[in-house]
Amino acid sequence: MIEIEFRNGEGKSMKKLSLSLMFAFAILGILATSAFANGTVNPTGGHNEIIDPAGDVGRLNPNANGTGSGINNPNAFRDVIKSQGMIDNHGQLGDQKTHTSYQNNTNSCASCHQTHTAKARNLLFADSSYQTCSACHDGTLGFYNVFANGSKAGTAGTFGGTHSGNMSVHLANGAVKIKAAPGGNANGTGSWDGQFTCASCHAPHGSYSDRLLHYNPNNMGLTTPDQGGILASRIDVVDFANLNGGVSVSSDKFRAVRGTKTQHALSGTAYESIPANAVIIMVYEKNAGSTAYTKTTNPWLYGYTTTANGRDYYSRLFTVTKNEIDTIINWSQGFGTIRNFNAAQNFTNAVIDQNDYLNGSGIVSFKYDKGLVYAYPKTNADGTVDTRGVDLLNNAKSGHIGRAYAVKLDLQPVPGALSNVVTKHNVSALWGSGGSGVAVSQWCTTCHTDYLYSSSGGSTISGSRTSLHGNYNGQEYFGHTTSSAGYTCLRCHYAHGTDVEIMIDANGDNIRDLQKSVDLGGKGWTREIAVAYMKDKNPSSALKKATNMTGCWACHNSSKAGSLKNTNRDPQHPNGMMPDPSTKNEQQPIALGKVTFSTAVNFRTEPSMSAPLIGTIAPNTFVDIYGESDETFYLIYHNNTLGYVAKHAITKQ
Repeated sequence: MIEIEFRNGEGKSMKKLSLSLMFAFAILGILATSAFANGTVNPTGGHNEIIDPAGDVGRLNPNANGTGSGINNPNAFRDVIKSQGMIDNHGQLGDQKTHTSYQNNTNSCASCHQTHTAKARNLLFADSSYQTCSACHDGTLGFYNVFANGSKAGTAGTFGGTHSGNMSVHLANGAVKIKAAPGGNANGTGSWDGQFTCASCHAPHGSYSDRLLHYNPNNMGLTTPDQGGILASRIDVVDFANLNGGVSVSSDKFRAVRGTKTQHALSGTAYESIPANAVIIMVYEKNAGSTAYTKTTNPWLYGYTTTANGRDYYSRLFTVTKNEIDTIINWSQGFGTIRNFNAAQNFTNAVIDQNDYLNGSGIVSFKYDKGLVYAYPKTNADGTVDTRGVDLLNNAKSGHIGRAYAVKLDLQPVPGALSNVVTKHNVSALWGSGGSGVAVSQWCTTCHTDYLYSSSGGSTISGSRTSLHGNYNGQEYFGHTTSSAGYTCLRCHYAHGTDVEIMIDANGDNIRDLQKSVDLGGKGWTREIAVAYMKDKNPSSALKKATNMTGCWACHNSSKAGSLKNTNRDPQHPNGMMPDPSTKNEQQPIALGKVTFSTAVNFRTEPSMSAPLIGTIAPNTFVDIYGESDETFYLIYHNNTLGYVAKHAITKQ
């Protein structure tokens, strides 16, 4: 016999069995530090403003259809997926994603947009992007809960801190502008002058990165390196044989290189659609101080700002030298329109862009996601060979390539999740060989540009110790390394926010560890003492993972003095900085109720009768239930372990 009781957040009984699984893991975001620039008045006297979803969205979320379907009801996970239970492009039945991978019969748009009765620009059903996002991500519907705190907080920290815990957050509700970012351009215009929102960091319709990290944050994909971006502007096109010909330390940062699949070392299924005899042009990059170029795989940006004169595409090649580009491009119009554009032919031999694919019978092909353009000889029906595309690429002399950011993370599936998009980020995998920590830092510093600092000293962007944007009164500054595999932004900072509930000390302990009894490795402290010990005493906790300056002490506990070993330290000194607070294995799903059994039941690793046994749950033992993997198994949490119990072994009251 099984007894099931479900309670909501207020302790009131709920009648319905929840079939959803609520894992509160937050989305990875940008460089964790205060959202206020130097000299900017902090409106809360030392703390960032609290982001409160209840105050903005409340309990009246129309969820795009005006019915209030599923509001504050954990059973609503599937109700909110507007493309749930549909056949996809491959004839398979399942839930289609809300963000990205849209199918030809998609209904996912309805999750966020209203066609005729929207409350905000871009047809959002709520009156801002922040309110639209938090309607699902505030913990009420079973998706990632970015406001969860304490042991339920995700790997990106929390937006749900409190002033009493000296919280700080990336203020993503539009209250500040992007130029408020420390280390950014406080006097910037254009994208710098835009409001900072969820959409500043995440691209809801698709991304080249995990966690939907924005492919063009702060428009830096279309900004030149001297201003902190990665735009390959006015670059030479050279043959592969001349890849490093005439290169010096002062040569341009980028070159476009023309070669074959073999020369570019392109293999595998990602490139199998490109013929072996294709001419391929890719962007190569030279690091500061180097005299050699290496291949980049950053995707190229597709898009344009105007439809005049053939569209001013962000990624283009030219059959003139980089010094002659102005003779064929009018930069005063949008992103640069084509002078003397041949409207009848709709593409021109002077400019190689998407027009040559759309209106030139596909004579060239842009593979934007792989960062290249290619062409090959095409045999016509009459046996003649069309070499126009090959001729164009062979005649290319220069380029202007908008480039996207791509950050890959180590995402791990969550057992029992109702959707394959519910994953956990292994933050520690960012450090060391093969990690993406440097790519994360480069992404974060699209706003915090002065903070991309090299171990040799100086900004990796400006190459000097003076601010890229004239900060610090033009004086030299020094910063901690953020551009090496071991020392990146997320090593020390959370992306969303922090407060005393999730901060750690130099030993890696949080306030819950400190309250454990001594025999369990804790100190036996009361919560009041633990909070007072852990609370960051600085005016802003600056999204830090470790309280105060203990992140420094954890790494440098052996002292950096040239002739002194710090041997007189406390016996409880740290043994180095822990990989990441999220590795403490504290994160647990939110229980939907408790069950107890009249007889012993088997506890298995997977929802299968042939799965290995974790153990046996004794009769009359209360355990937490988190949902159902399917129609035959319950997902249970017992003895700090997730596992499955077959339904046929028990009966419900």
